[in-house]
Amino acid sequence: MGRKKKKNNNFKNLILTVLILLVLASLEYFGIIEKIDNLFAQTGLVEHFDQIENSNTVTTTTIKTNTQIVSSVSENIIIQNDKLNVLFFKVGQADCELIIDNGQTMLIDAGNRSDGEQIVNALKGLGISKLDYVIGTHVHEDHIGGMSYIIDSIDIGKFYLPYNTTSTATYYEKLLTSLNNKGMSISQATVGDKFNLGNSSCEIMSVRNDEPENINEESIVLELTYGTQKFLFMGDAEEANEKARTWNDVDVLKVGHHGSNTSSSENFLNQVLPEIAIISVGEGNSYGLPKENILKRFEKIGSTIYRTDIDGTIQIVSDGEKNEVIKIDLSFDG
Repeated sequence: MGRKKKKNNNFKNLILTVLILLVLASLEYFGIIEKIDNLFAQTGLVEHFDQIENSNTVTTTTIKTNTQIVSSVSENIIIQNDKLNVLFFKVGQADCELIIDNGQTMLIDAGNRSDGEQIVNALKGLGISKLDYVIGTHVHEDHIGGMSYIIDSIDIGKFYLPYNTTSTATYYEKLLTSLNNKGMSISQATVGDKFNLGNSSCEIMSVRNDEPENINEESIVLELTYGTQKFLFMGDAEEANEKARTWNDVDVLKVGHHGSNTSSSENFLNQVLPEIAIISVGEGNSYGLPKENILKRFEKIGSTIYRTDIDGTIQIVSDGEKNEVIKIDLSFDG
C-alpha cells in the first residue's frame, strides 16, 4: 500500500510541474510577465528589493564615509594648542561650532540628525573624547538634530538648552533619552551667566525660558572673550532678541538665523560692528539664504563675510590680539 501511494504522489507532482511550466509559457507568450515586471518597476518595488539585497553594500559605504571624515579632519585641521581655535563646520543648512581653548572644548549646536554621526567622527578625528560644555541654542532640528549622537558617544561636562522647551519631535525626544541614559540633566541658561573655557570667558547674552511662540527667540546667545577679541554666537536669535538689550562691539559674529531677514537688523549691526561675519548656510538652499539685503548690511559696516556654502569649514585661530581665518575643504553634510 505504501509503495502505491508513493507512486501516486510522484505522478501528481509531475502533473503539477507540467501545468506550472505551461502556465509560465502562456504568460511569456502573451507578454504578461513583461507587464508585471513593468508594474513592479513603476511602483518602485524592484528598486526596494534591490536596496534590501544590497543593504550590506550601503552599510559598508557609510563606514567608509565616516573613516574618511576621521582621516580628513586629522589631516586638514591643525589645532594650535597655545591659541583659541574656533571651527564653523560645514553642515549644510544647519549650525555646528566647535571651540577649543587650552585643552578645554565646547560644542554649540550639532546640525541636523543626519549630521550627528559624522560630527562624532570629526571630534574623534581631532582626538576629542570629552566636551566640557555643550550648548543646544534651541530645539529646531538644524541645531540639535544630531545632538543625541554627541551625547551617546562623547563625555560631556555641562549641557545647556532653553529650559522650559516642550516638543514632541523625535530628535528632541531622542536627545532627552540620551541625557537620561547618561544620568545627565539640562542646565538652565539665564542672561548674565558666566563661565570660563580655558583662557576664555563666556557670558550668556540672550535666552528665553518662557516658551515664546517663535522658537528662534529661545536661542541661547553666547559671547566669548579671548584676550582683546570678542566672538558672538547668535544661534537663530531674531530682531526681537536684538532689540531687547544693548550689545558689545565684537570682532567675530556667527550671523543669526543663517543670514535671513528676521535677524541682523541695522541697529544691532551698528552696535556689534564685526570685522568678520560667519554665515552657516546650505548650498543652493530653498530659502534663498543668505538674503542679499543682509549681505549688503554687512558690507556697509565693513565686515568680511565668510560662508560655509562657499568657503567650506571655517577655522579661526586667535592669539588674543588678531584672528587668522583658515578655509578648509571639508563638509559634514548628512
